Amino acid sequence: MKGARLKGAKGESGKTISNKAIKSGRASAAELTPRSSPFASLRTSPAHSAAPSRQVSDMSESEDWDALSESTYSSNELEAEEPRPTFDVNMFMEMLQDRKHHNSESRELLIEAYIKTLRNFYNPETHEWLDDKATELCQLFLRSANRGMTARERLFSLQAFVLTLATSEEADIFEEGQVALRQIITDEDDEECEVFAMYAMIFAVLYGGGSEEGAQEVLTYLTEIINSDGEVIDAHNNALVVTGALQSWSFVASHVEDLSDAADLALDSFVEQLDSDDVHVQTHAASCIALVYEASRHHEEEAGEPFSLSYDPQRLINRFNELIKQSNKSISKKDRKILRDSLSSVITSLERRVGPGYSVAGFAPDKRNGLSAAEANDDGVVEFGYRLKLRLGNNIAPIDSWSLALRVDMIKLLFGGHLQKHMFVNPVVTECLSDADFSAVSSATKAAPKPSKRPAPKNGKR
Repeated sequence: MKGARLKGAKGESGKTISNKAIKSGRASAAELTPRSSPFASLRTSPAHSAAPSRQVSDMSESEDWDALSESTYSSNELEAEEPRPTFDVNMFMEMLQDRKHHNSESRELLIEAYIKTLRNFYNPETHEWLDDKATELCQLFLRSANRGMTARERLFSLQAFVLTLATSEEADIFEEGQVALRQIITDEDDEECEVFAMYAMIFAVLYGGGSEEGAQEVLTYLTEIINSDGEVIDAHNNALVVTGALQSWSFVASHVEDLSDAADLALDSFVEQLDSDDVHVQTHAASCIALVYEASRHHEEEAGEPFSLSYDPQRLINRFNELIKQSNKSISKKDRKILRDSLSSVITSLERRVGPGYSVAGFAPDKRNGLSAAEANDDGVVEFGYRLKLRLGNNIAPIDSWSLALRVDMIKLLFGGHLQKHMFVNPVVTECLSDADFSAVSSATKAAPKPSKRPAPKNGKR
């Protein structure tokens, strides 16, 4: 699918906006929106509120979606009380389908308004307008992702598709979506669109009416992408696409009931990706390896035997140590730190049979620190234990398993600093992170992680 290049547009000031600025998202909605824009009527304050209607430009200030992936596990912003706006979903759908009167830039603004309403201004009343229309909205975004004239329109459509599934439990789009999304992944020439099409696929199978069998098929498909370095979808050696496939694989794998066959099939591909020239590919491959061995340990606890895997953990530990040594010369200081921290966490996980971010450093117990000698290890040290935390305002949960860590990564990528609005109200987020224990944080959270099993989705849906 080839996206048409945008012609130069002019803002209200008369200043020409470059094609590059429009495509990258740096042009603000105020510059792109016509003076008589009808978009403001989509989001309106409730009748009892004295607050004025917000223009779409209020929601479209420079907040790149890509920047969300840079966020940490923390979401500590202070949120002032503000009137809760409503969203005219019927008008939105009518306008988005009216391609005769709305060009690509207008449709981009419409979808961006939807994204920011759902992500930034979410509240329990959102479901009053969203749930009944969730399937229709997903179908509409799917068509827009396939027919969009610009990469930006297609990307926004895929993001809106994912956010809808990440918010409403009522969408049923898996059967229709899988074929279309695989075609988009293969035909799309924009790498960001390809990655978000993968995210759309995994949310469709897990939260859009899919099944365990469907999830296993998606794992196989993603393994093929990883194993071929993206060649099977005409994205050969594209690091961003391979990283997206690794992220997607780990997210689905953290949901399925039986990972044994998929893990054995994928492990070779993960180990091969450790030789990648891209640090992000290497770190995500290492995380997938850690997830596989964590799942194997849980299977051993429940069934009495681990997965039948082709790699000895010590052999992998040696390989990780080699990569850490090699990184001293071959990559930048920043990437070297990212790689070393990630691989060290995986090494500790394999050696100690623990989750990510586990610190073996600690204090010797004495009267001053109040630590008990009974908690000390063989070296007489009470270990710090799990250092990764999910922080949402005053709520803190330890990240004590790779399964939880990788799900938190994906949910943070989608919602960023607005996760606090969603965590305890949004039913999909609540289910996805149901094993995040916000009552468990203490000065030492070092107990070995329990199997991270999410409850089966309601009504047989995933």
